[in-house]
Amino acid sequence: MTSSHTFTAAEQAYYAQLDEDVTAGRVPTIARGTRRDGSRISDAELDAILRGHPSLGHDHATGAGRSPRRQVRLPEGTNAALDTYVAAHNTTASAVIREALEAYLANA
Repeated sequence: MTSSHTFTAAEQAYYAQLDEDVTAGRVPTIARGTRRDGSRISDAELDAILRGHPSLGHDHATGAGRSPRRQVRLPEGTNAALDTYVAAHNTTASAVIREALEAYLANA
């Protein structure tokens, strides 16, 4: 991460602690593949974690536009199967549901 901003001692301490907390697994991460072995992460990895999900709005995953949100209730068995699939394929439930719905609607 390159920047012309000079961090104060308090900011440096805050980000150092945040880096340690993320690396140790005390902060839930958004990015997949983040190390949890106690090693320090790079500034680029920390930026990716803190940036969060891009918007899926008008310009699909570009950060522009608004992502409409829907909620759905699932039977316990379906939810458990989804959790198992997500863990086995290193993905998210949202991604699986989005892909499945897009495929369903394309074939409807």
